[in-house]
Amino acid sequence: MSKLPEDSVNVSPVFQKRIKELVADEECGNAEFADRCGISRNIVSAAVNYGILPTVKTLVKIADHAGRSFAYVLGMSDEPAFEPAENPASFHERLLLLIRENNMRFSDVTNHPKATFSRNSIHVWIKRKNLPALEFLLQLAEIFRVSPDYLLGRTDYKN
Repeated sequence: MSKLPEDSVNVSPVFQKRIKELVADEECGNAEFADRCGISRNIVSAAVNYGILPTVKTLVKIADHAGRSFAYVLGMSDEPAFEPAENPASFHERLLLLIRENNMRFSDVTNHPKATFSRNSIHVWIKRKNLPALEFLLQLAEIFRVSPDYLLGRTDYKN
């Protein structure tokens, strides 16, 4: 019996299935997969056993190692193809670029109906060079109509 409630926000059965597939594709154990990705063994164990979603930074490490899109790793897409950026950008650079391209202010972004984060969050992400929580990253991608990979600077293709 699982120790976590099934309706937990940080649990995803779809991600759990995908991470199991990624580990199986490498024909190794959870610990070796974690080592190859450069992440904690506990994180992989929690993902495989319970479907616990790691941080965005950890998800990027998994996606980079697997050579897959962020959406694929999350189980949001079944398309495994991914084309890395020739000159990767940071999340902060891409966020500022998208705000400028769309002639928006921070308040315009936070007033969008899909946004549940504050204007201060945008300042923190940019000034401290923090990555947002997964929920906010996906909201930003939807607001700007780009893929999470583009927003993270992993690819040059917006969609």
